[in-house]
Amino acid sequence: MSLFVPLLPVALLLLAACSPASPDAPPVIRPVKTVLTTSRPLDLTAQYAGEVRARYEMPLAFRVGGKITGRSIEVGQSVNVGEMLMQLDPGDLALNEQALRAQLTAARADRDQARAEWQRAKALLTRKLISLSDFDARRSAHDAAQARFDQAQSQLSGGARQTGYTQLQADQAGVVTSVQAEVGQIVAAGQPVLHLALPGEKEIAISIPENRRDELSMGQDVSITIWAIPGKVYQGRIREISPLADPLTRTYGVKVTLIDPDDAVQLGMTAAVQSRHRVAAAAVRLPLTAIIERDGQPAVWVVDAQTLKVALQPITLGSFQDDNQVAVASGLAPGQRVVTAGVHKLYPNQQIRLLDNAP
Repeated sequence: MSLFVPLLPVALLLLAACSPASPDAPPVIRPVKTVLTTSRPLDLTAQYAGEVRARYEMPLAFRVGGKITGRSIEVGQSVNVGEMLMQLDPGDLALNEQALRAQLTAARADRDQARAEWQRAKALLTRKLISLSDFDARRSAHDAAQARFDQAQSQLSGGARQTGYTQLQADQAGVVTSVQAEVGQIVAAGQPVLHLALPGEKEIAISIPENRRDELSMGQDVSITIWAIPGKVYQGRIREISPLADPLTRTYGVKVTLIDPDDAVQLGMTAAVQSRHRVAAAAVRLPLTAIIERDGQPAVWVVDAQTLKVALQPITLGSFQDDNQVAVASGLAPGQRVVTAGVHKLYPNQQIRLLDNAP
């Protein structure tokens, strides 16, 4: 019997702990997080990274082929109308122009001689000293010589233009955005050697994945932020959506027009385009942490605004959202306060205390 004596106090403590609470003990007031229900549509906000570009950007190329011997511009440089950008070796074309000039000189001499013979033939014809057939032959020779002269003159004009094409000049003012050829490189006629961005309207070029293409539409208004200009939001409008996906990235190119940008927005800056897309109609939405299950039926704890006591309210769930929220199809009305955290520790008519950050 003496062995059980030391264990007696422990047994008494355990029996005291298992005994029911005194009816005079104050009720437990549990602090909970709640939310005031509202009915609102669900809008999805998507953000896409892009780059500021000029709306009108054109590639420039030589009209003739050859070897590049000079370049007077750099990327980012502003150019004026008529300014020379690149130079080709004019050697072969200059020799061709020289040959055409010599042909023109010879054609001019032949024409002048044929004209002189035709004039003499007219004088002889009036004096009956030459036959009419000889006169017609002299006149035909003059006409042929005149035609050869006109041909040589046209060929020389074309050859001189070809020589002039060895200088690539800017026909519009703008900013050089890229250079695709260097000095010493041989280029073909029509091969782009640089890109020129024209001043004026600016836009943002972005790419969107395949599963987001239907969320954007032509003429849709969007908001734009520039990484280098924090705190300022610009307005934009979708101008173009590519009908075909890029074969490598499988994304669709989209161009967004900047509406009234200021001078702080420069070409090449990093931009973010934000769009809002309505994915669901107006409904009461709750976080998933507010939902409990009782007797196979989803329910929530609703707080009485006067007594701050909770009551179990069965509901019918609607569609689930990507942001860990669920729509309530029926059972709740806007303006009711619902417990969102600690729902598994509550019981009907339990007194609760709202946390300080409760809306």
